[in-house]
Amino acid sequence: MNMYNYLIASLLLITSSLLYIPIAKRFNIVDKPNHRSSHTKVTIRGGGIIFFIGALFFFLTSGLQYPFFFAGLTILAVISFIDDLISLSASLRFSTQVIACLLLMYQSIDDYNLLFLLFLLIAAIAFINAYNFMDGINGITGIYSIGVLCSLIYINFFIVNYIENDLLLYTLISVIVFGYFNFRKKAVFFAGDIGSVTLAFILVFAAFKLLIVSNSPYVLLLFIVYGTDSLMTILKRFYLKEKLSEPHRHHIYQQLTDVKKIGHLKISILYLVLQLIVSSVVIITFSYDLSVQWFITIITLIIFAGIYLTLNKILIRINQKEG
Repeated sequence: MNMYNYLIASLLLITSSLLYIPIAKRFNIVDKPNHRSSHTKVTIRGGGIIFFIGALFFFLTSGLQYPFFFAGLTILAVISFIDDLISLSASLRFSTQVIACLLLMYQSIDDYNLLFLLFLLIAAIAFINAYNFMDGINGITGIYSIGVLCSLIYINFFIVNYIENDLLLYTLISVIVFGYFNFRKKAVFFAGDIGSVTLAFILVFAAFKLLIVSNSPYVLLLFIVYGTDSLMTILKRFYLKEKLSEPHRHHIYQQLTDVKKIGHLKISILYLVLQLIVSSVVIITFSYDLSVQWFITIITLIIFAGIYLTLNKILIRINQKEG
């Protein structure tokens, strides 16, 4: 029955993608390049709507499992899609994220102290926005998320069962379908806010479920590449006294594109490979004592922070010489 459902889901997602293209063109749902963009031609925006469709398929075929999570996902999807059409205020987007994340936490967390819950709420909102900000070049969100999802699915199958596997599998199928249209030099469409935000919401739900079941710090390492680039870039912007709400080109993937002129797909593959290396270490050592896991986690975080600082310094120096 599951294989039959996977086939139906695949056909549904492919059909949805093909139908969305003329609809987006008809209603001018497009991303126009500017001086802050990494693309040079007008491209359809919002193709990541299929991530929500994949989650909806899971919800309907699973007996309406995780209703509060899905309610939060739906709220985010609607607001994010509207934001793809017309720019909404930051306060409205933030308040929506708070409501959605509270629903997510109600679904995934049973009993923790208030301080820890507040920390998780902040972490969830930060994760969603970081994932959205990282969606800046062709292929990166799709191929990186495939790597993350494969790791989460493997852990769920073979190490510790923490979530309904079909939610992850339908999401993986939707990301693969999206990748067909996006992982190319000239993308057919971009994920848009509806894509990056809903995908991040699904991933943070899975991460929370894994954290609650395992208490493992390795949850951090399953997103280490995106996490390092996002967090270190925010710290850099604080240091430069820039407003976080303003557009920028400080992410390492952006600098590699701008300074070294490396192709989008090569950078996307680089991020995937780095993440898969770390995820392999996580999987191999997941049975280790928590104290050992914390040691490995801290060392890995330090290494990646060092890589970021080194690359950032080199790229700034190259840019200054060429400028």
